[in-house]
Amino acid sequence: MNNLITKIVWALNDYCSYQCSYCPTKFWGGGQPPETKEYIRIANLLIDNYRSLGRTISWTFNGGEPLDMNDIVTLLKLCRENGDWMTLHTNGGKLWMDWWAIEPYVDELHLTYHYWQNVKLIDYVIDTFNKKSKKLQIYVPMRPADFDSDLSRVEDLESRFGIKVNKQTLYKNADKTAGMFEYSKEQAAIMSGVVLKPTIPVVNATETLETIIEKSPLVQEQKYFAQTTWDQRYSDRMNSNPSFTGKMCNMGIEYLYIGGQGWVAGADCNDRPLGNIWHEQWKPPSSPHRCGMQVCESSSDRKITKFD
Repeated sequence: MNNLITKIVWALNDYCSYQCSYCPTKFWGGGQPPETKEYIRIANLLIDNYRSLGRTISWTFNGGEPLDMNDIVTLLKLCRENGDWMTLHTNGGKLWMDWWAIEPYVDELHLTYHYWQNVKLIDYVIDTFNKKSKKLQIYVPMRPADFDSDLSRVEDLESRFGIKVNKQTLYKNADKTAGMFEYSKEQAAIMSGVVLKPTIPVVNATETLETIIEKSPLVQEQKYFAQTTWDQRYSDRMNSNPSFTGKMCNMGIEYLYIGGQGWVAGADCNDRPLGNIWHEQWKPPSSPHRCGMQVCESSSDRKITKFD
């Protein structure tokens, strides 16, 4: 098997019919996506390009909401049969029947369980992927004003399925640099994994619960954000990340990101804009790029091969 893998992360659209209030419009306000045949055309371009470079593709599809696309199964089938792996991020959609067709082509599912979702559908999807022993991550967006309700849904799934459910921290405009939603310290600590009411009393504890809350990662993140300016946070990022300026980088070769409006980047830094897939005669990249960034901030970008 070819072990040269290109990871393609494709936001298939920036449209979602549910339009959750805590989700920024950049993820759901883009209008109806193009026809599926257009996605098929681009997928074939990508498959042919990376095959010619001796590489196979690990696909990740997200959005927007992928299941708001018509006939997405045709695209999933094509890409999975011409790739090494398929990861799908979704809110689960509306219909059980969709999953009969979708599941065979998905190796790893990231399922977001929103407050409005039908719990029986969520149960069905979890049960289907568990029976197939497929990778599954569940996320529950934690709304500060409805925190107890969201937490109860987390605890319900964990209790019934014996799985770990991720308590998803919400950030303003879905951007960590803009800060979290207005969580209390206790809420931030719970999302960090602190158990405020342990079922078994802690004997000979060396720290008080208040100290444990203060030391929890998300509370520390809250304090750091409140006590620093944007310039200070920017300076900290510049000083804490490595630099590869002037080196060749396999951005676009080992990794490709396609945004909801079709704009393409070879890395999170977007030091190498690669056009738009919906523009006439667009082609994927076939060569590395010389880094022009001061530092490499993204942990994903740091995994891309750099060389002289």
